[in-house]
Amino acid sequence: MSLPGFVRRVMRLTLMLAVFLPGIIQISCTDRSRAINAGLRDQIHELKKENQALNLRIKELEIQLEAAGEATAAPTSAGHPAIPVVTDISIDATSGRRQQADQSGNRPLEIHVKGVDGHNRPVQLAGSMRVQVTLIAEGRPPKELCTLDLTAQEVRDAWRGGVFGAPTWLVSVPLRDEDLPPGTRMVDVDIFYKDLRTGQQLVCGDKVDIR
Repeated sequence: MSLPGFVRRVMRLTLMLAVFLPGIIQISCTDRSRAINAGLRDQIHELKKENQALNLRIKELEIQLEAAGEATAAPTSAGHPAIPVVTDISIDATSGRRQQADQSGNRPLEIHVKGVDGHNRPVQLAGSMRVQVTLIAEGRPPKELCTLDLTAQEVRDAWRGGVFGAPTWLVSVPLRDEDLPPGTRMVDVDIFYKDLRTGQQLVCGDKVDIR
């Protein structure tokens, strides 16, 4: 190849690189930038959620601290009819036994409890709770399978957002197959709830399918 021809080829190649290389670099940088930006947006979103949760917790503690420093007498609005209180509790129909076993190899019984006020509207549960699970089989004496006592803090942590309706409070009850006669389909569940705001004790019970 002659030198002028080689020079012309190098010049053409240089010209092509000058035209297309910035575009290639821009595309590569654009894709990388998009990926980085997407990751940063996710991190920012998570940080905002954490910050909001922390701010709410701080606000709650401030309110509790302020209330603790005030007179012990209940405020005049404590019995106001506009303040909803738990009037009734019930076992939600979504209660049942998990299909997948947990780490211990057993399938726990998941009890969903819900509360309503005097207008039959969902209301926050704030109090302690006892859950009793009993097996009642024909021709046999009742057999208590499990009893769980939850503190008010544990009840609060048991809150679950309602997927198909009102929120519920989830209590996971350990249940072993060896404690159940073959063919057992139902167990009796009783809930005893003591409300912190009113001091009232509410009771409910129902049969829950464990198949």
